[in-house]
Amino acid sequence: MRNNFPQFEARVNRAGGVDWYGYLQPTPESVCYRVHIRHQPNRDPRVWIEVPRLRKDAPHLYADGSLCLYWPADWRWTPRECLADTIVPWTAFWLYFYELWLVTGDWLGPQSPHLAGQAKERQDDDQS
Repeated sequence: MRNNFPQFEARVNRAGGVDWYGYLQPTPESVCYRVHIRHQPNRDPRVWIEVPRLRKDAPHLYADGSLCLYWPADWRWTPRECLADTIVPWTAFWLYFYELWLVTGDWLGPQSPHLAGQAKERQDDDQS
């Protein structure tokens, strides 16, 4: 992770996982977003945008405010995966499409088959 995204710093959390904090800027015209990635053993990674705050009515957010980056029926996180190759780039893409949504009102990126405007619950709803 540090090799590809040196702007991210790791902190071990109380649950034995790692919280990564860093900044992403999807385009040169974009604002810089402070990103928090929680990587717990045997759990899917979770991603929150800390600053600036996202609109609460943004599409593709879970009820806890974490980003919905992929549809679990299409892809599952495994211990072989690398955050720097998957979750971080997908977060940058999510932010890019979020910015387009702010302007157009339409989500122009890939979408899962959930109902529009419906908050989704995570299947691994451990909040630690």
